[in-house]
Amino acid sequence: MDWESSYCDMERQTDVPKPKQYAPKKILDPKPRPVRQSQVAVPKTIYGRSGEEGSKENEEEWPVVVALDFGTTYSGYAFWREENPSEITTGKWNTGSKGVLESLKTPTSLLLNQNNEVIEFGYKAEKIFKELAEDEDDKGYRYFRQFKMMLHNESLLDEKKSISDHLKRPIEALEVFSLSIRDLGDECFRDFDNKRIKVDPDEILWILTVPAIWGDSAKQFMRKAAEKAGIPSDQLKLALEPEAAAIYVMKEAKTVFGKDTVTTFNPGTKFMVADLGGGTADLTVLEVNKDRKMKQLHQSAGGAWGGNLINKKIWEIMAEIFGSDVIEDFKKLTSDFMEMESIIELKKRDVTIGSKLELPIFPSLSGLCKQDYRTLIKNSKYGNSVKARTGKLRFEPDMVQKIFDLTFTNLFTVVEKVLKHENAVGVNDIILVGGFAQADIIVKQFEEKFSGYNIIIPTDPVLAVLKGAVMFGQDTDIISSRITAHTYGFDVMRYFMDGDLKSKERKIDNTSYCVEVFEILVAIGESVDVGKTVEKEVFASSKEMKLMVLKFYLSEIKNPKYVTDPGCKCIGKLSVEMPDLSGGTERSVMVSIKFGETEITVCGVDKTTGKKQETVLDLLGDIK
Repeated sequence: MDWESSYCDMERQTDVPKPKQYAPKKILDPKPRPVRQSQVAVPKTIYGRSGEEGSKENEEEWPVVVALDFGTTYSGYAFWREENPSEITTGKWNTGSKGVLESLKTPTSLLLNQNNEVIEFGYKAEKIFKELAEDEDDKGYRYFRQFKMMLHNESLLDEKKSISDHLKRPIEALEVFSLSIRDLGDECFRDFDNKRIKVDPDEILWILTVPAIWGDSAKQFMRKAAEKAGIPSDQLKLALEPEAAAIYVMKEAKTVFGKDTVTTFNPGTKFMVADLGGGTADLTVLEVNKDRKMKQLHQSAGGAWGGNLINKKIWEIMAEIFGSDVIEDFKKLTSDFMEMESIIELKKRDVTIGSKLELPIFPSLSGLCKQDYRTLIKNSKYGNSVKARTGKLRFEPDMVQKIFDLTFTNLFTVVEKVLKHENAVGVNDIILVGGFAQADIIVKQFEEKFSGYNIIIPTDPVLAVLKGAVMFGQDTDIISSRITAHTYGFDVMRYFMDGDLKSKERKIDNTSYCVEVFEILVAIGESVDVGKTVEKEVFASSKEMKLMVLKFYLSEIKNPKYVTDPGCKCIGKLSVEMPDLSGGTERSVMVSIKFGETEITVCGVDKTTGKKQETVLDLLGDIK
């Protein structure tokens, strides 16, 4: 979903950059969360049963849908209006480049002043920062680029997590993400104004894309960033990127496979979607239901194997040739380094089987070398595969192939593993989307390694996620079920049994109980209908209990025994009042967990009084 654009070569501007002015928009305050009580109560005996499916409310139809595709390298927006139902409009940016004047996405780059006010986002941010760096005036500013990947690398996030600018000065990451999302949204509003489209902010459903392989805390972090940017919580949904691409391909995209055109997926069709972006490779396997909705067959897979790994490998080879100290010093020459990065972005997309990759040798780079750069190249271990030409560094076809092979070994291994899973039996099609799906060498490798499958490429793979996210906003229940990536449950006590840890034994009224038991609601790998609930009944542990407090946990393993086992994390706490004591220990609370598109809601109902308490599980930070 990245790689859409070309580098910028704009005219310099001499004015001091000023904070960006935003048009006022009606912003609603986020809804307050229920107050959590801290008193601890322990349930007695657990009687689990599968919960009845709750009736799913009809999704509200929105007159305007705006999707924000927040990518590692490039970002964009698109919108749809019921007044013009057949058209999805994408944003456009002026690149300032003579080669490519207009782009449908803009770099995910943010420039702030020292007061953390937005100067610019995207192409303009890169242009202004480049000029500031050339004039050595960048110390009064803060520049961020390709920062989205920090969320992939963090399994458990905290709202206070910091991120560093170009001079290693920290700032809360939530602030950087929210300012970037706000600018994307404001760009869409400017588009409305330029097209003289009147839109009521209260009538917009906002869709924000996130990788499916991200953890729950990273997804909730993005939701909080969007809310901080001014998007009301009840007007915001997250779309998982490969699912959005699947919706686009199934609903509208003309896809090309060889000489055949594939335009429909019939009920029962199983297929894999691989979203090959700049930061991540994101895989999912789906099946088309009879009602044309889709269900997930295998939990999302993938990793940090996006197109940016090509850049990284190229820089590693250059460091081995010229010296790591030389490359580090060159990176400090911000303007030339940014331009070289942009050139690599352009060149790698055009690589085909058997082609060479040629990059310029900047005078600033050659000047840093301790010997003539041609001598260094010739005498390096890459001397036969990397050649020096006048002012250029040329990677021969064998080296180009090695760079791509080494980079995507993990990707192909995971694709093969997923396709061999029993749930993927019957998959015939692999759909490639995202910026890297434009690279011929990657497509050819997929065709070679997975020759028994149809490798399908939409005609506009870069926009598949963005447009699919808009379509998801038009039909948010099109994904009927998903495979859980974690085990979810809560902390209970039960009668002590043989094999229980002695340290978990507690005696209450001369009866031995085992405490801190992980009572599983949903286990890793289970298929859960979106919007449906799973229930279990929990009994009062004493006749005097007036408050039952339940702590909820997630685990990285399928069958944890105790909430203290490695990989378990407390993600929420729910307090349910039980004022009527007449039932003694026969009183119970019905505990349920509901999986939405991203958020997880838990509910407790006192069966005696019918009083209900619910909360959204907090996946950021630690619950005490």
